[in-house]
Amino acid sequence: MTQLIDKRDMDYDRLARVQGAEAFLAETDRVAESVHHTLIADDSKVNRFTGHLTELRVEGAPAGLAERAGAGSADGDYIARAKEYLSSVSGAIGFAAGEPAEFEADPKVTSTSGGMRVVSLQQTLNGIDVWGMAPKVWLREDGTVDGVVGDTASVPGSVPTMPVVPVEAALAAGAAKAAAPVTVESPFGDDALPALDTSAGFRRLSAQARNDQPMTFDQGAFDEAIPARLVYFYMGDAVRLAWSFRFSRARGAVQYHALVEADETTSDRTAPQVLYLQDLSNHVIGGVVVRQNPAETGFALASFPLPLSDYPVKPPPAPAPGLFGPWVTRQNGHVATVGNNVEAVDGVTGKSFEVDLDAAGNALFAPDPDTPEQLVTNIFYGCNYMRDFFVMLGFTEEHGNFQTVNVSGLGHGADPVRAFTHPVAIPGTATMLTRADGLAAEMNMGLVEETGRHTALAMDVVVHEATHGTTNRLVGGLHDANGLREPQSRAMGEGWSDYFALTIFNFSREHEHTVVGDWAIDDPGGIRQRPYDDRYPGDFGDIGQATGGLDYTRIHNVGEIWCAALLEMTRRISAELGGRERGYRVAWQAVVDGLKLTPKNPSFLTARGAILRALKDLKGTAFTEAEYAGVRKAAWGSFARYGMGFDAFCPNTSFIGCRAGTKLPPAGHED
Repeated sequence: MTQLIDKRDMDYDRLARVQGAEAFLAETDRVAESVHHTLIADDSKVNRFTGHLTELRVEGAPAGLAERAGAGSADGDYIARAKEYLSSVSGAIGFAAGEPAEFEADPKVTSTSGGMRVVSLQQTLNGIDVWGMAPKVWLREDGTVDGVVGDTASVPGSVPTMPVVPVEAALAAGAAKAAAPVTVESPFGDDALPALDTSAGFRRLSAQARNDQPMTFDQGAFDEAIPARLVYFYMGDAVRLAWSFRFSRARGAVQYHALVEADETTSDRTAPQVLYLQDLSNHVIGGVVVRQNPAETGFALASFPLPLSDYPVKPPPAPAPGLFGPWVTRQNGHVATVGNNVEAVDGVTGKSFEVDLDAAGNALFAPDPDTPEQLVTNIFYGCNYMRDFFVMLGFTEEHGNFQTVNVSGLGHGADPVRAFTHPVAIPGTATMLTRADGLAAEMNMGLVEETGRHTALAMDVVVHEATHGTTNRLVGGLHDANGLREPQSRAMGEGWSDYFALTIFNFSREHEHTVVGDWAIDDPGGIRQRPYDDRYPGDFGDIGQATGGLDYTRIHNVGEIWCAALLEMTRRISAELGGRERGYRVAWQAVVDGLKLTPKNPSFLTARGAILRALKDLKGTAFTEAEYAGVRKAAWGSFARYGMGFDAFCPNTSFIGCRAGTKLPPAGHED
């Protein structure tokens, strides 16, 4: 059986020990008098372990946003109202006088079909998450609070903020438990996993600038890199500062979440105690895939579909029904690499990879390595991943994404991505054919003859080709998806594809990867003229020329300039917004929104203008009014760095007459 450790005393009854139900309800009445409206608390809705209410109903609360109700109210208004209200009624929930009640909000406010706004909060203290405590506040359109639901816990302000247990010692303790022998139940029977050898330790991949920021260690004996962060762990009679880790083994068949003591309570700082160890695995439909390429990530288990939290972008606040549907279709006791979004088949036999469902409805695509089935599984995963990634950025049914059935009724269906894997070299090696909305796209992946490596296993190549489908549809439009025909337009198509092929994976890397196709051709220099680092030499004025060992007369090579500018923009915006997480997400959204704003057959300068306008429209949502000036300067500076400044010029969308410009726009200029 999977081992579990949980040092919490789940029989602990804080409600009885601290005040009792009668006193609790009396306190709720007292708070109601102070806020001048009705609070409804039911002692059956108290989490006895925490002694806090899990549902507070509200009647007669004032309209917090009455003066700006409706469209005039932004997410930030609802968030501010939710935080303010929760603070005012914290005593009714269970916080004692003087106990800190601090919360951070998800920046996106969701809405129900009935118009209720939902603000999701995470309890924190000293910038550190209180593990498992994440309430929600319900508000009507005018800001009137309707209720507060979810768990919170009392955490004394005296809890430590700095760990005394080194993270390396805590990691070793957690890893030792996660590496122990274990029996795993799977759709194909029970598997006894032997112990892993963790004696080689783990190398830190990223630093932790502050206590509330995460860090990452390499995978060591496990399957994936190991994330680490500090949390407060409510245990009933105590609150402990703990290190949080996640371990994956057996190709993801076992995924442990571990909490290891980090405060001065520990009896041995070099051998701390594991407070909590839980197997988080959900043995449902999944597949063994290569998430980047065999050299970097190897083969690992991925669920089909992936949890939305596994993506580097955030899902929409209130996904429409069917927006993120199943990847596979269950039929007659089996599933195959065929679903609403993607139909992946072997290019020789025309067959998908099919596996049986077990009695519980589970299935696992676990092909042998170096088989046609592995290639089909991998391309199926990659195309579905990119479909969901771009949906989160707004490439939905009404914008012409690829689906057999459009659940929303918007756009045209009958157009999944038909993905073919070929065991031999094919013309173009890896290609994507995009047709109009309602006509299926076709991806073909073949062997790189010189290296014997298959492009279906090189996820940067899969991402590159899948991105062509998105850019062709968003710029080209639903009618013909054919809006990237002119030389500069076609070059940008290649640049956009390289950009996403790099940034999607760089989001979680310690060091930025600056080459594409390196694994497929077995060359660390990749398939482009120069690495896409901040020293990339070409600029807009070089288009149409071949000098200094660089040839900018060819479509792919010219596309390098566009990709280099987008990468520079992403770096600078990330620096401006204080980190890669915000910076990448803002840049991705601006690029995709820019695609929607870009007319057919654009020049570099036209597409530049669309991105700058998209950034302006993100003001107040992705970043504040105060931050916008810096973000705008970062974007303009990046384009100017690559010759696409305010004074750049081109007479048309050909490679003729492109003139570089490095100036920033004059004061008062509106993008």
